[in-house]
Amino acid sequence: MKIGAKLLSTYFLLIISIFLITSLTFHFIAQRYLIHETKQQLHKEASVVSQLLGKTVLSSLTVKEQLVNRKALALSERLLSSEMIIWSKNEEIIYTDLKDATLAEFRLDPKEKFVSETVAITSKNGKTKGYVTLVERLDEIKEINLLMRRSQLISLIISALIAVGLGVFFEKSLTRPIRRLTEHMKQFSLKGENKELELKSKDEVGELANSFHALSHRLKKYDEDQKVFFQNASHELKTPLMAIQGNAEGILDGVVKGEEVNASLNVIIAESQRLKRIVEGITYLAKLESVEESFVFRGESLDKIIGEAVESVRALAEQRGIELEVDSCVMEPVLLDREKMKRAFINLLGNAIRYSKFKVIVRSEMLKDDTGISVEVSDDGKGFANGEVTKVFQRFYSGDAGGSGIGLAITKAIIEGHGGTISAYNREQGGAVFRVYLRGVPS
Repeated sequence: MKIGAKLLSTYFLLIISIFLITSLTFHFIAQRYLIHETKQQLHKEASVVSQLLGKTVLSSLTVKEQLVNRKALALSERLLSSEMIIWSKNEEIIYTDLKDATLAEFRLDPKEKFVSETVAITSKNGKTKGYVTLVERLDEIKEINLLMRRSQLISLIISALIAVGLGVFFEKSLTRPIRRLTEHMKQFSLKGENKELELKSKDEVGELANSFHALSHRLKKYDEDQKVFFQNASHELKTPLMAIQGNAEGILDGVVKGEEVNASLNVIIAESQRLKRIVEGITYLAKLESVEESFVFRGESLDKIIGEAVESVRALAEQRGIELEVDSCVMEPVLLDREKMKRAFINLLGNAIRYSKFKVIVRSEMLKDDTGISVEVSDDGKGFANGEVTKVFQRFYSGDAGGSGIGLAITKAIIEGHGGTISAYNREQGGAVFRVYLRGVPS
């Protein structure tokens, strides 16, 4: 069942339930209310008659004379006209305006079909002279209740029709944008252009449409990144493979002879190692970006991890004549994955050494405004070219100094796996800076 049909069905069931509950409740409450009001009014009128007859001798003639203007005694707001019985102290009927059949029926069963109120008639000295009883038929009360129920029924039917109309209107206004969004989602394609769906709805449907737009843009971006990745990967893998193939064929065909064979074999070995590093980097990056590779966080010394990373690249720095300067003051243990974070700093340091002229600086500190940690790796090279800052973390993007283009992508994945961020920019005095921000609190 569609959501619109479910909403309408629920709406109709709600209306029917309210209608039945209201009708039954009104029936019983209204009848009880009418009986209660009738009893009160009968008691008031009987009290007035009692006071009037308390000043006279109770006899058929005097009662008739006193009750000539009885209509003036009746309460103006009464809907029913009661009938009267005047009793003597010995329960003999002095006066009544009930018909004989009604009187007999009342005497037989006064509570089954009648509502009555009896008030004593007392003289000035407080003695009881007789009783006045006012009688109302339950049938008349039920007729008034029925009339009120009919009025209520008409009101409920009119209200139900209006409510059903509103329900259909709101159902269509709710399901129409959902249907449009559904059709738009069915027509979505990663290959072609997709039209933007404009929904002016400001409710949850609008939020769902915005979420789908954001998701579709991320999917398109991911698809484009994957295409670029495969293109770059094929290019990076093709270069060493062609070198290996060319040298191997030269040896096999006898083109390469003598001492040149050793040189070709060295090229094959070097390119094979390069190919191995590229494949390992791709595999490691794929594991970092999947749920299979979990991070193991322990309380580690960031200073020690940075120191180990520096020692790992020191030989390369000395070979290129690059000075390494470390200014680290993060003394407290930090929750980190030791091996992955060490690899991230090795990649940053190796990249800085590759482009540096004389010096690479590593500086880390606890930020004062929060519990975050900032680590900066800077060099004194020529810095980033225009537009290069947004590309350096892309897979297989390599600058002028070469490299596989995998290291910085791996570094970014590791930092983000720690809940941190990494950014790149140029120093004012020249050179590039990589800034790592870790949100991790001390352990």
